[in-house]
Amino acid sequence: MEIKTVKLGIINENCYLISSNSGAVVIDPGYYSDEISDFLKLNCQKERLILITHCHFDHIGAVKKLSEEHGVKVGIGRLDSAGLSDPGLNLSHSFRIFSEPFEADILFDDNEEIEVGDLKIRVIFTPGHTKGSVCYLIGDSLFSGDTLFFESYGRTDFPGGNGEKMRESFYRLTTTLSKSVTVYPGHDKTTTIGHEIDFNPIGYMSIL
Repeated sequence: MEIKTVKLGIINENCYLISSNSGAVVIDPGYYSDEISDFLKLNCQKERLILITHCHFDHIGAVKKLSEEHGVKVGIGRLDSAGLSDPGLNLSHSFRIFSEPFEADILFDDNEEIEVGDLKIRVIFTPGHTKGSVCYLIGDSLFSGDTLFFESYGRTDFPGGNGEKMRESFYRLTTTLSKSVTVYPGHDKTTTIGHEIDFNPIGYMSIL
């Protein structure tokens, strides 16, 4: 499996391009780029899918265009699907950014396992940053969106956010996944579950 990080937009949102022998996945294309489009075109003979970790505008901005341009289906956690067409939930209204509404083709539930070619993906429900945030576990790689960052975590003061849910999600990830799992977050640099157990402040905060 190959993983390529593409940094997008003014807040350096991380979009991930993942490819294997027979599968290709794009995670969180928040802004359009030729590199993402070329990736989908290059892998047109493989099974492909666009995955969204949560509904915020900086993670969904290019999804509709890429999906239509390349005929690729889109998946998101069930509880965040409403945000794809709600400017209040996806924050595009608050940040005065236009986000064209669309619907996902696939709505995921917690612990659902999917296959994209030979890529095996587990969906992990991790609310806190939004009501329906999910992480995607592919092998020993966790794509955490804005749930888990390097020595930090996503804000909980946006619509649908919840500090206690975020802490529960952190606990779930750090007690059920191996410390060696590499974490690919929605912003900033990669980390590991083990590192976050030791250094993430949410791990020892009783109240957010």
